[in-house]
Amino acid sequence: MEHPDPASQIEAFRHSLLTLTNQTAELQVQVAQMTHAMPIPAPVLDAASHGNFFITGLTVFVLACFVGYYVVWRVT
Repeated sequence: MEHPDPASQIEAFRHSLLTLTNQTAELQVQVAQMTHAMPIPAPVLDAASHGNFFITGLTVFVLACFVGYYVVWRVT
């Protein structure tokens, strides 16, 4: 069984890398076009940027109560 020439492997790798680079550039252009074609509504952007502090605080409080109950009544 013969091993392929390292130079030919390097050339094949370079060709694959160039092909992937070109495909990435094409996808980047397509994503940019789609981003400009479909603007995201303001409420969606607002919800994605930060959550409601009340909901976050309530969630932390409920989890703390649950963990505290478990530690006090199940572990000790």
